[in-house]
Amino acid sequence: MESKFKNKNRVHSSFADDFYNICIALLPALYIINVPVLNMSLGTILLFLLLPKSILTLIKASTSNRKLNSFFFLVFYLYLILRCEGSIVRIIICCCTFLIIAGQINGAINSLKFRKIVESFAIVNVVLVAIQVISYYLFNYQIQYIPRGIIYEEYQNSWVFREFTGLYRPSALFLEPSHFAQYCVFALISVLFPAEGKVNLKKAIAIGGGCILTTSGQGIFLVVGVSVWYLLFNHQSFSKKVYNIVKILPFLILAFAILYNTDFVQSAIYRVFNKVDGYTAIEGRTHNWHDAIGTMHGSTFWLGYGDGHKFRFYLPGLADTIYKYGLLCIIFEGLCLLYLMLKKIGNNYVWCSCVVFTILFCIAHITNYVSQIFYFGIIISEVTNKLTCSREQFNRNSDKNVECNIVSVL
Repeated sequence: MESKFKNKNRVHSSFADDFYNICIALLPALYIINVPVLNMSLGTILLFLLLPKSILTLIKASTSNRKLNSFFFLVFYLYLILRCEGSIVRIIICCCTFLIIAGQINGAINSLKFRKIVESFAIVNVVLVAIQVISYYLFNYQIQYIPRGIIYEEYQNSWVFREFTGLYRPSALFLEPSHFAQYCVFALISVLFPAEGKVNLKKAIAIGGGCILTTSGQGIFLVVGVSVWYLLFNHQSFSKKVYNIVKILPFLILAFAILYNTDFVQSAIYRVFNKVDGYTAIEGRTHNWHDAIGTMHGSTFWLGYGDGHKFRFYLPGLADTIYKYGLLCIIFEGLCLLYLMLKKIGNNYVWCSCVVFTILFCIAHITNYVSQIFYFGIIISEVTNKLTCSREQFNRNSDKNVECNIVSVL
């Protein structure tokens, strides 16, 4: 009887862990869905469903040594709460977000499971994008996977529901090609810098190729950047890196020469530097900056206008954050990322993810609370992962037959 009771507990715990990991891993695609009866975003509903696991983890962590210190995140979210201008709804959502991230900091996420889910979901979307591209260019038929009726009202003016007037840009189960690229680039980092086992180059090429198929300018830029990071900073010796680069360089040049002459790739590159729908991909991310923050001075520049103020046009994360919360918020969020990087010195996955997050923060809009749970979580999960260490540390220790142990905690 006692063994059955233990097994039930073990199954329940496993289900709770899987549910927690799956929900956070799929948040960037789930938060856009509307829950009809409640008329709320599924992301908001999941915010509350994720709370019990996070709070339970926090309670357990109070009786043991914590893997990370949540001080910088506490300061960051306390500041956001102060700038909520008394909105009870925003204050509650902000508090829930902090509690979930605090749970992640204390090990609520299983890093290995979480990363596998992200990688698998990225591959699924790559296949769906490939089907969209084939369908459009071979059969002149546009496949739309997301019915407009299930989308939360706030997001129904997104790219996928606009009338097609120019370059075809598929996005699979995401609202925007850029959303697809933002998600998949972290899956690419996970594949190129695995927690265990060898690098799966076929999977990496598939994910990178999927980002290019969407014609997302930031996707193309980040895929190239992450690939260069891998070539320069992977665990191989310097001579091996040079050898690999020299070996694949002729094939890359040949592939680029062939692809560059195709209409599809030319259109994707054209969109980055030339005007499509009235602006280039670069202008689309930067042309409202001056109007939003160019006139902010004194305390307004440091504290912003408050969470309740929304600029009349689209702003990427950096400009939007300064406009609403001021430069102080940027400093607090930067300290959170810097702390994570310092806790995993030499870990390419963490460092590359933090750099990519910073770039996306400057050029994309990933500042809502649901997005923070995913983007902070994908970094925190590896920082708190006690089963693995950086490959650089493993290589240094392997010659001495030393095991790879848990990175020291505060």
